[in-house]
Amino acid sequence: MTEITTTLAELNASVKDFTTEQQTKIAQVEDTLCKTAERLNQVEVALKRPQMVMAKSDSFDGFGQFVRKGIDDISAKAMISSNDSSGGYLIPSSAVQLINQHLQSRSTIRRLAAVTTITHDAMDMLIEKTEPDVGWVAETAARDETSTPELVKVSIPVHEVYAKPKVSQRMLDDAAVNVESWLAERIADKIAKTENQAFLYGDGTAKPKGILSYPAADIGKGEWGNIETLTIAADKDITAEDLIDVFYAMKSEYLEGACWIMSRRAAALIRKIKDGNDMYVWQSSLAADQPNLLMGYPVHLCDDIETSKEKIIFANIAKAYQIVDRSSMNVLRDPFSAKPYVEFYATKRVGGDVVNFNAIKIVDVTKENETPQE
Repeated sequence: MTEITTTLAELNASVKDFTTEQQTKIAQVEDTLCKTAERLNQVEVALKRPQMVMAKSDSFDGFGQFVRKGIDDISAKAMISSNDSSGGYLIPSSAVQLINQHLQSRSTIRRLAAVTTITHDAMDMLIEKTEPDVGWVAETAARDETSTPELVKVSIPVHEVYAKPKVSQRMLDDAAVNVESWLAERIADKIAKTENQAFLYGDGTAKPKGILSYPAADIGKGEWGNIETLTIAADKDITAEDLIDVFYAMKSEYLEGACWIMSRRAAALIRKIKDGNDMYVWQSSLAADQPNLLMGYPVHLCDDIETSKEKIIFANIAKAYQIVDRSSMNVLRDPFSAKPYVEFYATKRVGGDVVNFNAIKIVDVTKENETPQE
């Protein structure tokens, strides 16, 4: 009887110890859950808090000091991303990305074309001028020799384009002004128009080769180095039939991604064109951020197309035109030449050329017999 009593007492003591241990663990788990919930609430509140200031990299901060103050001593040079051997300082990559974003929004051709960034002076491409021959054959029949595609090497060098915005020292001293963003926007504004004109009319000498600088060929008779063009007679106006001819001259493989590029003057003429059912061929966009449609394809207005040489482009620019950017950009700070202003001399290297002539069609609506009014 004594042994049974002792065993029961030990069992009761073990149960009590186990119960106490489990209650302690449960309390610890509950405490951990409460702390976790509290931390999650703090994170949720922090995420809902408006972001007032964005963190900047050291190189961007150093570039900002360079813009405001210049380089005062040797130790300050460490704050700039890099010193370029040709003079000036390399703009930090964050500022370069900001400039390129502004360029893309302001330059019609850049926004639509293929853009590649390189670290050397040119981009070499091998392009097929002709397609290889193929043929059907039976299992045991003889195989005739097929021709190989004709390849052409296209080298697109980069050329230097510059901008010289200037600002007052008082503005630079104003801590509330984001001078880095201001400078990036001014550089983009000045370069965008210059490079967009080169992408259209450049002759390839110290500037990109432009789309409209190549010789014209009749529709259906294009070859490498020429762009198929429908020329409207000087005594006639463009019609819906002309647009249809150009549209169906484009191969189906290039229609996905194709668009119309024209000046505002040409757009005003086309908006008045009606089809055989007395319906306007121009379809206005229903959304503010979407382009208008012409024969189902987007219309992009380009103010850099010369009205004296009025041409309408129908093309898949992404497949037809290649833009090459040098990865680095330089800027010089000059507080002396344009007093009381501080002048910035920014340089960028860019190239461009047509790489697929089949993906471009042009309507030439230039009125050769028109004379400017005095």
